[in-house]
Amino acid sequence: MNTGTPEPQEVPVDVLPPLPKDAYGTAASAHPATDGTPVPLEGLRTFYHPASGVVILGLDWLAFGTDFLTGFLALPVMCVLAFLVSFPVVYIIQLKWSKDLVGPALGKAFLGAFMVALPFPITGTLLGFAILTLAGLPHHPVEIVKRLAAQKGMMK
Repeated sequence: MNTGTPEPQEVPVDVLPPLPKDAYGTAASAHPATDGTPVPLEGLRTFYHPASGVVILGLDWLAFGTDFLTGFLALPVMCVLAFLVSFPVVYIIQLKWSKDLVGPALGKAFLGAFMVALPFPITGTLLGFAILTLAGLPHHPVEIVKRLAAQKGMMK
């Protein structure tokens, strides 16, 4: 009895090889091979590398934590200096330690430097909390300490 529906057929399934580790947001081909030195907090995937978060908040605190001492006269100069100092530091951390590609590393460095250059301390504000969260600092403090301790043991 034929009801007009086709007979079920077996569908061939192709099994793909596993994706390389660098296929998830970083590109090993864009970076030279490492010389075996351990990368701080390697494998921790956050928007900012934790070191970038510390740099952003630390430089912001240094630049604008004592504005009242100068009567806010140095504010324009401090904004420019804060941007110029923080941009290359965050860029290098994102490029080397977080293994970001050049484009994302530049964007993250610009955003971080912009945050540092805001003419007020962001440390105790919602912006500071956002930087902490993007760097994974409030979520992984125990894991960060364990990884740093393990890497120090490897370096000896």
